[in-house]
Amino acid sequence: MNNVAFTIDNLGHVGGTSGLPGDTAHHAFLWKNGAMTDLGTLPGDVDSGVLGISKGRVVGISVDASENSRAFLWENGVIFDLNTLISTGPPLFLLQASAINARGEIVGFAVQTTTGDIHAFLAIPIYPSKDVAAELANRVDTSSKMVLSENARRLLRQLPRLGRFGSGSITP
Repeated sequence: MNNVAFTIDNLGHVGGTSGLPGDTAHHAFLWKNGAMTDLGTLPGDVDSGVLGISKGRVVGISVDASENSRAFLWENGVIFDLNTLISTGPPLFLLQASAINARGEIVGFAVQTTTGDIHAFLAIPIYPSKDVAAELANRVDTSSKMVLSENARRLLRQLPRLGRFGSGSITP
C-alpha cells in the first residue's frame, strides 16, 4: 500500500493519505495516540488526503474519478465540503485546503468560477451560535461539484504537496 504523511501538528498528530487494499483509491488519514483513523472522502469522491491539522481540525483535498477536487474540513468525526460552509461572496470554488491554524483560519487554492483562473484563498471562520453549529453538523451536501478545465487541472498538478493527486513534489 502507498502511504504518505503530509503534515504533523505540535501534538504529534500526523495526517496524509493511505492506499486502500489494491491501491485503487486513497483516503485521508489522521494518526494520533498510536491509532490511525480513515477519514474517508467527500460523497461521490474516490481519493482524499490531509494537508493540515490544528486543534483537532483537519483540512485537505477530496478528488473524484475525473480529478475534480474539493477542499474539505474534518472535525469531530464529520467531513465537510468547505464550499458548503462559505458565505456568498467572490465567485470562488475551493479546490484544496492546504493548512489550518489555531484560530481555524484555512488557506488553500480555489478556482474563480467566471474565468477558470486558480487563486489562493484565506477562509476566516465566523463562529456560529449553537443552533447554527448543530445545523452545520447535520448538513450533508453532495451538490457542490465543479468540473475543472484541463488548464486548471494542469495548474493543480504543478502545485507542491499533492503526492498521489498530482505530479508536484512533496515539500516538508
